[in-house]
Amino acid sequence: FFSKQKTAYEILSGLVGSEMCIRDRLYVMKDQSFSKNLIKRAKDVGCSALILTVDLQILGQRHKDIKNGLSTPPKLTIKNILDLIKYPKWCLNMMSTPRRTFRNIVGHVEGVSDVTKLSAWVSEQFDPKLSWDDVSRIRDWWGGKFIIKGILEPEDALNALKVGADAIIVSNHGGRQLDQTSSTISMLPKIVNEVGGKVSVWLDGGIRSGQDILKAIALGADNTLIGRAMSYGLGAGGILGCKKALDILHTELDMTMALCCLLYTSDAADEGLGVDLGGRGIIKKIGGGGGGGGGGGG
Repeated sequence: FFSKQKTAYEILSGLVGSEMCIRDRLYVMKDQSFSKNLIKRAKDVGCSALILTVDLQILGQRHKDIKNGLSTPPKLTIKNILDLIKYPKWCLNMMSTPRRTFRNIVGHVEGVSDVTKLSAWVSEQFDPKLSWDDVSRIRDWWGGKFIIKGILEPEDALNALKVGADAIIVSNHGGRQLDQTSSTISMLPKIVNEVGGKVSVWLDGGIRSGQDILKAIALGADNTLIGRAMSYGLGAGGILGCKKALDILHTELDMTMALCCLLYTSDAADEGLGVDLGGRGIIKKIGGGGGGGGGGGG
């Protein structure tokens, strides 16, 4: 979480008691005291659930990051200078904002005093020996609603059930860890079938439109995550950009439901909305005639 003056937990503390459902996401780090401290801070501000990411025990070889010269802190190059020139209004807006940093780490870890030292510390902290025993230990530290993100195999979904997960997130980390791994939408039906309704199943990755949301629900997802759309909206227009991204997805979802004769999102699964995964996720069958002229993008 980027901020100059406050950490994410300090910002969220002002939302405690509101109607927002606030969740904290945690990576498995070698520094257990740091992880315990993050969990404590999340509890203190009233986070309702902990999301543990389990598919980043080592950092993948991210080809686009290498090609684009991604670094922490970012480097100013001729290429991105030319790109910035095309968006003067955006640049002026950014210049008026405070300088950002990783406030949840900088100042909370010994020896990490700025963003330059942050990158080296993070790269050393991912634990390649991650096991289900580690996951159970972190669940016990938290003691509340527990969600596991990074499930891509039915066997792992069952293991998540065994350690007491309240929900699982089918995710391949946006395809950034292993670029030729299975897509999340292709693995979703197998995982849903394996857990048999014993745990809530969410889908992460590949959600680019409202139609994608409806297809995921049709294949058994209880929720979908839209981090990339929100990130694009935030980067382009701040909080108003986030709202715009949500409005676009909602409109697309509502229109798709109307055209498929669905009144509620749950009807996508109940009435047999078909999704042909072999045909690039094409909707091949619509529900019965209950929806008529209006969808209900709920």
